[in-house]
Amino acid sequence: MPIENLVLMLLIGIVIGAVAGVVLRGHGMIFVVNMVLGTVGASLGAFFPVIIGSTLTLNVDEVDYLLRALFGAFLLVLLAGLFRSAKPRGAQ
Repeated sequence: MPIENLVLMLLIGIVIGAVAGVVLRGHGMIFVVNMVLGTVGASLGAFFPVIIGSTLTLNVDEVDYLLRALFGAFLLVLLAGLFRSAKPRGAQ
């Protein structure tokens, strides 16, 4: 995988995480955690066909890996936001 494609994939994850941090009004560590989760989600999304075993290599000639990276970042940050918003009883 060329380094330009890897950087682009990681930037997608960072941007999605940062946008989620702003939308969810995350401050401090929550903002950083969203960016890290976005990056991890983008990596998992882009490499999804390799992970499930349907292919042995990632084809970077087409842009579908970037769309999978976008979807993976969005999905992982969304799932983390759903679990993070649950507060224990009695918490203020």
